[in-house]
Amino acid sequence: MARRSGGIKRSSWVTFRRRLFLVRQLLRAPASAAELIARVQTELGENGYPANAAAALKHDLDSLKGEYDCRIVYRRDQGKYVIVDLGELALLDPPPQSLEALALLDASYPAGSGNPMQSHIRALLDQILQMLPNRAQSHLHTRRSATRQRAPSGRIDSNVFATVRQAIEEKHELVFRYWGLNKNGEAPRRHRVAPYGIFFRNSGHTFLDATLLEVQPAGSEQLFTAVDYRLDRIVPGTVQVLPTPLPPERPQAQTYTLRYWLHPEIAQSGDGIPPFPNARVEYGDDGGAVVTATISNLAVARDVLLRYGNRCRVIEPFALIDLIRETVDAMASLYGSSVVVR
Repeated sequence: MARRSGGIKRSSWVTFRRRLFLVRQLLRAPASAAELIARVQTELGENGYPANAAAALKHDLDSLKGEYDCRIVYRRDQGKYVIVDLGELALLDPPPQSLEALALLDASYPAGSGNPMQSHIRALLDQILQMLPNRAQSHLHTRRSATRQRAPSGRIDSNVFATVRQAIEEKHELVFRYWGLNKNGEAPRRHRVAPYGIFFRNSGHTFLDATLLEVQPAGSEQLFTAVDYRLDRIVPGTVQVLPTPLPPERPQAQTYTLRYWLHPEIAQSGDGIPPFPNARVEYGDDGGAVVTATISNLAVARDVLLRYGNRCRVIEPFALIDLIRETVDAMASLYGSSVVVR
C-alpha cells in the first residue's frame, strides 16, 4: 500500500504559515495569547487552531524558539508575548549601501522626538532593524556613533497634528492661529487655509502644504498663494476643521513674471543663487546676471530682493517696482532730510 504524503505536506505548510503569521503579529505589537489565537482563527479559518488552541499556540511559540532561535518572551506585567529577536527568521539582509542608508535614517530620527509623524518613522525603523540579522544590527549600532544626529525639532502638539491630518483626509478647510517668524514681536494671527499635505524638510521641521484663503489681522501675505506652515508654530487649542469642503481644483494666486539684475559681485558669489523656484539665470559679459522667475507674492519678493541693497535692480513687474519705491521712500523718511548719503 502506497504511503500518502499529501496530507503531511499540507499539514507542514499550514503549520509554517500559522507560525509565520504569529511572528508578523508580534512584530506589529506585543499581544496576549487570547489575541494571538483570535487573530489566527480570523486569518486562517479552518487552517487555524484546533479545539485546544492554547496548547497549540504554546507549541508553535516553542517551535519558533527551538527551530529558528527566535527570542519570544512573556511579559507577566503586561500579560503579553513580546518578540525580542527573530534569530534565523531575520530574512532582511540588505547590501552595504542600503545599510548605510538605514544608518543615516536611524541617526536622523532618534527616539523621543516631539513630532508625531517622526515617532511613527522611528517605530517603522525599529521594525526594519529588528528584521535584520544580528551582524547587520551590530553594524548599525557601531555606525550610530559615527553618524551625525540631528537634534529633534520643535515639539508638535498631538491634537494639532491629528486635526491637520483630519482636515487633509476629509478635504475641508482648516483654521488656526499661527506664530510668525518672530514670536516675541508678533501675536499669532488667525489663518484660514485649504490644506493639501504634510511633508518634511532636511531642517528637521514638519510642514503643512496649504493655500492661504484668509488671514486676520491682514498682513503682507497674498491670498490664494501656497504657504508652507511649520506645524510646531500652530498655536495648540486653536486648530479647527471647518465644514466648508475644498474646491475640486486647488485655488491659484495671480502670478507675475519677475526679472531682476544682479551686480557681478553678487552674481558670482554664493549669495547670487536665485531664491525663487524655477528661476533662470543669464550671465552677462561683465559678470552680472539677469534672473527670471515666476512669483505670486510681491511682498515676499520685495523683502528678498531688498537684502541685495543697491546691487540689485528689478526690471519687471512694474507693480513690484512701485512697491520697492514705496518701501525705500518710507525708509528714507525715517531718517529725515538731514541724512547724508556717502
